[in-house]
Amino acid sequence: MMAVSTASTEHVKPLQWTRKFAGGLRADLHRRGPSYLSDWTDAFTGQWRQKCMSSTLFIFFACLSAAISFGALFDKGTGGQLGAFETILSSALSGVVWSIFSGQPLVIMGATGPELAYTIVFLKMCDSLGLEFLPARVWQGLWCSFFTILLALFDGSAVCAYITQFTEDVFSALISLTYILAALTNIFRAFEGGTEAAFFQFLLSFGAFGLSMYLRTFRSTPWMTKWLRNSFANFGATISLLIFSGVAGAFSGVAVETLNLPEKFEPTMKLSDGTVRPWVINPFGMERGFPVWGIFFTAFPALGLCILGFLDQNLTTLLINRKANALKKPPAYHLDLLVCGIFIYPLCSILELPFTHAATIRSLTNLTSLTDYKVVVHQDEEKNSTTTEKVADAVAEQRVSHLVIHVLIGLSTFLASVLKLLPLSVCYGIFLYMGVSSMSGNPFFDRISLWLIWDTSMYPALPSIRGVALKKLHLYTAIQLICFAILLVMTRVDAVAAFFPFFLVLIAILRPFLSHIFTKHELEVLDSSSVEEDDAASQPQEKVNQDGSDDHKSSPGSKEKIDDDAVDNAATQTKKAVGTLPDLEGLAVGVDENVAGS
Repeated sequence: MMAVSTASTEHVKPLQWTRKFAGGLRADLHRRGPSYLSDWTDAFTGQWRQKCMSSTLFIFFACLSAAISFGALFDKGTGGQLGAFETILSSALSGVVWSIFSGQPLVIMGATGPELAYTIVFLKMCDSLGLEFLPARVWQGLWCSFFTILLALFDGSAVCAYITQFTEDVFSALISLTYILAALTNIFRAFEGGTEAAFFQFLLSFGAFGLSMYLRTFRSTPWMTKWLRNSFANFGATISLLIFSGVAGAFSGVAVETLNLPEKFEPTMKLSDGTVRPWVINPFGMERGFPVWGIFFTAFPALGLCILGFLDQNLTTLLINRKANALKKPPAYHLDLLVCGIFIYPLCSILELPFTHAATIRSLTNLTSLTDYKVVVHQDEEKNSTTTEKVADAVAEQRVSHLVIHVLIGLSTFLASVLKLLPLSVCYGIFLYMGVSSMSGNPFFDRISLWLIWDTSMYPALPSIRGVALKKLHLYTAIQLICFAILLVMTRVDAVAAFFPFFLVLIAILRPFLSHIFTKHELEVLDSSSVEEDDAASQPQEKVNQDGSDDHKSSPGSKEKIDDDAVDNAATQTKKAVGTLPDLEGLAVGVDENVAGS
């Protein structure tokens, strides 16, 4: 990254350090501003109208299911101080704000696994110090907003140019394992209250999980019509939620714990006198005074929350903006941080809602559902064979579907009397599904799985291992595993849990030292994202018209044959860009075919 010495920010690259006050932010506004009108009009064009409608319906159910499942865990983890109602409302309000002001509207804001873990850590910290949790969260959120605004104004996102796949893999693995451990902990905790009900809830949890996993692959079965198969695959988690909620209702004689939601549009938490806590919390104490030293103390955990949000936000946005995803409109990393600092974090703080960040899995699902794909034919002259690959061709880059999705989520809060019938055990099963399915495609987990294959000739031809000596391959994986294990342990040990966001930064700092252990070629294969970003940054950007169309036209035969190196690089980029999401290509096919059949 070279510093900008000229006064103008017109030609500043997205992750370039300007050394000017709000230099990167001003460049974001200059770069993204011309596309703002088309962000609202593109959804209504003939090319994208049906795809946006189909995507809106699908992502609405995906986001609502995630909000309900996260809400159940927030309710358990905070003792009812934050619940499903607050989680749903948080997702809705954050999404509406994000759809209007953000620089990358394809990103979905919502509760995340690391945020859930850090919230519970902060609660325990407050309890040990005798601080009221909710007033402390107000100060934590306001401090976090302040730190995030500073990062936006002083080009903080520029450091992400140094974050490579090494860190992204570990962070994605943490997200997956957080889902899985949180779900399993709550599933087996039910056995503390009695065997009969616990066993039934166990069956509900793993029934919902198993059906979701099966329906995910349903499009490859010979059953029913293609349109129905794709519909079942796309809405598998929602179908599982509804079916096993119905099963629980059919056995009404068994006491099953259900979602904790208020009868009316009001917060979940009850004060000691039985009244509902106010929407706006007094930051100086609800039922007892909040000490002045507590205000300044919360700045430390707020810094950890800021780092966590910064990494969640930027790593997810980097994945969305990968060259392989065929986006035409420019990114705006600093603007995204400013929106979080000015709008989202203060809003969640004042109303006492769970903080929202860029949700990796939901964001990539949203991107894929809005993408048109084309088939590229690759010729292998040595083996005299051809293979085909489905690659991104064009994306409906717009804000309308995002806005409608989160307005619908907001309206669902008025269905509390229905949502409160959902069994918690079913929500935990969906949460377990989210964790297990998100492991698919992560190169870190792919390389770990090789340790179970003793015959090295049976290794799959993964792009992330090709051309690397086995000793170096396993050493690289072992280093990642050590970093991941330390990070995971830190999230589970109360004494050091508050420091785990800082260790994520340390992992990113560790990465450059790997060049003393591995050759440049080995790092290009194992950690190709850094090379990819550098290469992309050195290429001239294609001109994008204000209506979102592309001036660059490929030659008629350009997509029919590509050299092997380019194929390997494209495959690696595509695989790693969706490393935290299962079967995105299949999902895209399903959405496309559903649109065609509608």
